[in-house]
This record gives sequence, C-alpha cells and structure tokens, in this order.
Amino acid sequence: MSSYMKKSSELEELKIELNSLKVDEQKEAVKQVIAMMTIGKDVSGLFPHVTKCILSPSIELKKLVYLYIINYAKSKPDLTLMAVSAFTKDAHEKSNPLIRALAVRTMGCIRIE
Repeated sequence: MSSYMKKSSELEELKIELNSLKVDEQKEAVKQVIAMMTIGKDVSGLFPHVTKCILSPSIELKKLVYLYIINYAKSKPDLTLMAVSAFTKDAHEKSNPLIRALAVRTMGCIRIE
C-alpha cells in the first residue's frame, strides 16, 4: 500500500472518530491529531471535524481543540471565525470559571487578519 493510501485511510479513520458521539473516542482522536500536528504533519484538513468537538462538555477535550484552533487559525481564518460563537458561549459559562478562562485566553491568542 502506498504512503498516500495509508495517510488517506488514517485521516478518514480520524474523521470517523472525531464525529463519534462518544467523548472518549473524540478525545483520543484529537490527541492523535495534536500528536501528528506536533511532528509537522498537515492535519488542517480535519479542521471542521476537530472544531465540532468544541461543543463537548469535557474540559480536557476543549483544551485540546483550543490548542488545535490556535495552531491553524492563520491558515483557516474563515473556519476559525465560525468557532468564535462557541468561544463566546464558553466565555459566558457561569458554572465553570476554568472553561470561561480557556475561552477568553484562546480568543486572545487567535491571530486572524
């Protein structure tokens, strides 16, 4: 199997896991995406799938998604703007100050022209 086919099937598998209804599967998928991003692989094609996970109540998952968004905000400004509504919703979170702080910090770190 060619390396392109391996890469393509790996990304397809990640898309399926990112769109899962199980938070643990989403969390593991985002961790894999972050690991790939860290070693320099381009995983910007997963942007819409990763940003959907921002709606999860899991703080750990939100942190990972926020990290991903900060990294790809410059290359995907249109999609990043679509995530801003989730940031503002989290910034108004009454029950958890940690989520509020994460949202505000992330909005401050995003550089979109």
